[in-house]
Amino acid sequence: MILSLLVGVTLLLGLLIGLSSHAYAQANVGSYTVQSGDTLFTIAQRFGVSVETLAAFNQLTDVNLLNVGQVLLIPGAEGTAGAVATARIQALPGDTLNSFALRHGLAPDLLTTLNGISLTARLFPGQPILLPGSPPVPTRPFGAILTMTTPESIPQGRTGRVEIRTRRPLTVTATWNTIPIVFTQALTDSLQQFALLPVHALQEPGAFTLTLSYTATNGRLLTHQQWLNVTTGDYATQLITLPDEKGVLLAPETGEAEFQQLNAIWTQASPTLWWTGVFTRPIGAQYETTSPFGTRRNYSGGAYATSNSYHSGQDFGAPEGVPIVAPATGVVALAAPLQVRGNVVVIDHGRGIFTGYWHLSEIKVVTGQQVNVGDVVGLVGTTGLSTGTHLHWELRIYGIAVDPMQFLGQ
Repeated sequence: MILSLLVGVTLLLGLLIGLSSHAYAQANVGSYTVQSGDTLFTIAQRFGVSVETLAAFNQLTDVNLLNVGQVLLIPGAEGTAGAVATARIQALPGDTLNSFALRHGLAPDLLTTLNGISLTARLFPGQPILLPGSPPVPTRPFGAILTMTTPESIPQGRTGRVEIRTRRPLTVTATWNTIPIVFTQALTDSLQQFALLPVHALQEPGAFTLTLSYTATNGRLLTHQQWLNVTTGDYATQLITLPDEKGVLLAPETGEAEFQQLNAIWTQASPTLWWTGVFTRPIGAQYETTSPFGTRRNYSGGAYATSNSYHSGQDFGAPEGVPIVAPATGVVALAAPLQVRGNVVVIDHGRGIFTGYWHLSEIKVVTGQQVNVGDVVGLVGTTGLSTGTHLHWELRIYGIAVDPMQFLGQ
């Protein structure tokens, strides 16, 4: 009797292990979220598998016990209506399956079943982990926040976007990679909000936290945290040789003082959002890029990729005197001559978004002036730390320089 029982247990374990191993190698696997009224029998019928196979594949001990919202793995269901295709994402250094599941907002037991790996097993860097490839937008991530959408990853120097929909008008506070970010209500929907997620061009790739909080109607502070991946950007290197008379502008004390002056401006977040829609080019389309954003720079034999040796804007080569226009509505936060950046204009577009225009030959606006799309703000020049006439166009969010060209199309 005992021997028969042991044999039965061994066979069952073998079946489960075999299924789990098969799941890891199985490309044709999907997932299904249990809906109200579902039974294991109806789900099995829908996807053309047996109840026994479905139960064993998901390690269900009671075939009559299903919960609404429970995720089931469906063998052979990839591409089937109602199921979600699978994808592979590489593990990061120090990952366990549990931390991997937390970062991607997935149920740990789902990944355990799909990959045949225990939650506590240490993963090797780059190990491919199978997970649902297009998970549905999570419903009710917490409390009054009904849905939240985030990017799968954000490359260095780029900007991501998080959108939430709430049950009622809600004041949400948030941080992204420890930096406070601002949620803005959609113009036509008081229950829809968005926030931008800037990534520094030299940010080390890895997983970083997005944290949202709000005060519930009972006065309690509710907090939700999830991980987002920062990936490597594709940036070139550039050697710049300065004329002798401009070499003094590389002195750390000169650049640092000027940076602190500007940083005090562009780390603010105005309550009004003046900018809407995509940006327009600040200079004519006939003037091509001479140095793109994010380029790792070496000034006169210095080091690459230090805190100050990447290109924080987009350069357009143009003759002196070419007009530069505002790419979006805003208020001029600074219009003044500086040492390193030459004659500059900084525009506040609201909610922590600023654009800057360096090396101007002339400034055509004054601090505090409101500008609209297409208004002339200055003329191309080569003042400050510059080797030729051009426009340096910069875009910062909460003080972080990001690729401004992304805003021309999104």
